[in-house]
Amino acid sequence: MKKIILIWDFDGAIGLINASYPYNYNYSNLKREQDQVKLVLDLLDQYQINCCFAITGFSAEEGIEPYTFPKLIKEIHDRGHEVASHSWRHEWSSIFQWNQVDKSLKRSQLALEKAIGNQQKITGFVPPHNRPMSWLKRGAFSWGDRGVYPFFKAADNESIIKLLKKNQYKWVRVTFKTIVQKLFKVKRNPTGRVINYKGITVLENHYTGFDSYIVDHILNTNHPTYTISAHPLMLDFPNKKESLANFKNFLEQLIASGQDIEFVRPMDLEK
Repeated sequence: MKKIILIWDFDGAIGLINASYPYNYNYSNLKREQDQVKLVLDLLDQYQINCCFAITGFSAEEGIEPYTFPKLIKEIHDRGHEVASHSWRHEWSSIFQWNQVDKSLKRSQLALEKAIGNQQKITGFVPPHNRPMSWLKRGAFSWGDRGVYPFFKAADNESIIKLLKKNQYKWVRVTFKTIVQKLFKVKRNPTGRVINYKGITVLENHYTGFDSYIVDHILNTNHPTYTISAHPLMLDFPNKKESLANFKNFLEQLIASGQDIEFVRPMDLEK
């Protein structure tokens, strides 16, 4: 059986404000993103698929829509999907101090668990901006992290894993490429693999989008897991790999293939 781990990076207003290009902020995109989430939920119901939504903790706080939306987060959970932390305010963790990242992990857990009525423990973490990409023990280093370990402890995935264990998280999605892979352009599995590292389930690397390339990869390889990510807002952009048309085609082709394919939530991997 091939297991597909589908994770939606649901940034919310705070994520759009703290994005890589924050001065492209547009108020209309706040409602637009949430409309796409509701559309995704209906499609997932139609195909009887459960997946994961990694959501910023600030979005779960008491407030005014569309800036915060705890009711929508509760609906996501109630419709069978896992809720994970996408940090509290979409921080670029690798340039934050250790205690700041610690507080973000704690606060996002508390806010998200409260929003879903404490019916699920928040045990998964999806780092915003896929940072850090450095993992020194694994031979990976990225200048793009901006912060450099040990001056910034959170600029190394080894440190992030320590913080996750401290806060009782059980899984994390990471993105990294070793120096050897960079120098020699080593071809790697675009959807990564899943390993257990020091008691944490690590989703090593992932593919963003639903284009024909990734459909072919899934159908023509035999890996045990395939980690796919997407952003709900991007569904509304026809030229993106994450477009609605690509997503529908992705689902239809996988189902039509007749292969033994199952969508699983990251927390299901722990069972």
